[in-house]
Amino acid sequence: MKAFGKVACVITTIACLVSCQLSPKQGKKAEFYVRGNCGMCKERIEATAMELKGVWAAEWNTDTKLISVEYDSTQIAEIDIHKALAGAGHGTQKIEMDTTAHNDLPECCKVGNHM
Repeated sequence: MKAFGKVACVITTIACLVSCQLSPKQGKKAEFYVRGNCGMCKERIEATAMELKGVWAAEWNTDTKLISVEYDSTQIAEIDIHKALAGAGHGTQKIEMDTTAHNDLPECCKVGNHM
């Protein structure tokens, strides 16, 4: 019985250590406005966020224009997510869109054009 108890304790310890290493250090969730119009905007906005180191989830709602982002705050700051999205031509509530990038977007994705 003592051997079984030691084995169970070792297995529990290993499982806990593995779990701790796989979970994000400082998991945060942010939700904020991102300007966009259509499904192509959705794909671009989500892909831009997901390309950032430390971001593991991003979903933009085409109706509400809100993005929900989950990220590791030890690897990236929320403002850097805003900057990346604005750099892709999609302004946020904190950062104006890069006009050159915005002008290169398909017509349906530009400000004032709604599908």
